[in-house]
Amino acid sequence: MAQLDFDPSGYTVSYQEERISLLAKEYALLQFLYSHRGQAFSREQLLDRVWPMEYPVERTVDDHIYRLRKKLRPWSNRVFLNTVRGYGYSLTVKEPDLRNPSMQDTELQAQMRQLMNKYLMYGQCKSMITLASQQDLLGFELPPSHLIFIRYAQADINWFLTDTEFPPSSKLYYLLHFYLYFYNEPGKCLDYFERTMAANIGPEDHQRELRILNIIGLYTDNGRAEEDLSRVKAAYEAVREAGGDLDMFNVHIKMAEMYVHLGADNLPEAERCAGEVERMLEETPYLREICFYHGLKGRMLLRQGKRAEAAAALNYGIEVGEMTHNVPLIVGSIRETLVYLERSVQDPQLHRQFAAKYAEYNRMYQLEANKAPIEEKIESILDAV
Repeated sequence: MAQLDFDPSGYTVSYQEERISLLAKEYALLQFLYSHRGQAFSREQLLDRVWPMEYPVERTVDDHIYRLRKKLRPWSNRVFLNTVRGYGYSLTVKEPDLRNPSMQDTELQAQMRQLMNKYLMYGQCKSMITLASQQDLLGFELPPSHLIFIRYAQADINWFLTDTEFPPSSKLYYLLHFYLYFYNEPGKCLDYFERTMAANIGPEDHQRELRILNIIGLYTDNGRAEEDLSRVKAAYEAVREAGGDLDMFNVHIKMAEMYVHLGADNLPEAERCAGEVERMLEETPYLREICFYHGLKGRMLLRQGKRAEAAAALNYGIEVGEMTHNVPLIVGSIRETLVYLERSVQDPQLHRQFAAKYAEYNRMYQLEANKAPIEEKIESILDAV
């Protein structure tokens, strides 16, 4: 199926190697229809979804559809904006008439999955998104796990809330991380994580990462740092017992340990962890971990009174995050810095800077508007167990 790639930073949409620039509302309308392809919507429904809290007339929708059709003309044999007479509009996409022979080549398919796994390990989400958008052209098919992750990295919240093709258990892990990174709700977030772990919901690798990696830090956020330190010890032991299979977890665990010490205001231990993390990242320069670490380092430097160095580290972390195109990672780093600036170190200038960054991502991805729907989705999956 024609795979469109949306880039909210410039309101552009790409298909294979061609990119088209849109106006903000053209972009929002196309993204909404594409997320609900095959469904028909009335003009009134589209106005409610694309122009919330505004009061345009129904003719506004017609004008935007007209302009979109003109701009999407190069893809007119694949992407169709249909008029549903007497009702509204729908978007459909067309399957290629002939699949590439390489689709049947099991060796090539395995090599492409291996390449995507490498990109995932190094945190190169932009590379994954680019490759995924070329599936038809290159003749390969991504497994569901990669497709779901790409939706997550792009913060396609609406898809996670409305998709019916994939089982809810396969999406819970990512919904939890939306909630962890986007919102400052430590008590509710810990409850969600503990309930998910107790019920063993989702693929085995998701359960393992929740248990060994992801939950560390949530106890500290709830004033229970000692429980986190116990989990850090257990995580190192689990990696040792795996005999090398989980060595890539070590840098993440060390950063989690640094997070706990920083949250407990134990600066000497946080500094010790920082030195070890930097040595690890020299050997394994994973972009995701580099982004996360520089957020931690910046907050540690703020606590030490090294304001200029702290600002440089924080900004570098965001730059690396933006290079990865992993939206939850970027927003999580921004939000955690804001919380730290509010609770531990007063710096009005930095607070304004990072509040503006959060506001920008909130506008692009409707983070606050989606808080309650994400909570409801998580609760519905947990209650169904």
